[in-house]
Amino acid sequence: MIFTKREIEEHYPLAERLRLEKTKSQNSVIYWINELVRNQVRGAEDVPSLIEVTKDLVLQVEDLYAEKEMLFAETKTHSIAEVISLIRGMEEQLNSMYSEYET
Repeated sequence: MIFTKREIEEHYPLAERLRLEKTKSQNSVIYWINELVRNQVRGAEDVPSLIEVTKDLVLQVEDLYAEKEMLFAETKTHSIAEVISLIRGMEEQLNSMYSEYET
């Protein structure tokens, strides 16, 4: 049965039409993929926003690696453990220097 736009507007209130549209869309694979994304990925509502969130995360990881490489180059170290050891050694030197200065 086919209804005219006027008949639909007269016999089916907006809330009912929206409910029918949602029900119809729930039969779509895309609807369920978007539901999965919305429930599993913070900050993403659908596939396009998931792509944007992923691009942002990739940029953040690339920035972190660039900073890590710069840290290693500037401190002439090869690992985070060496950087931590370097920092602790500097702390010990400062503490020693301050304790000598106070006495």
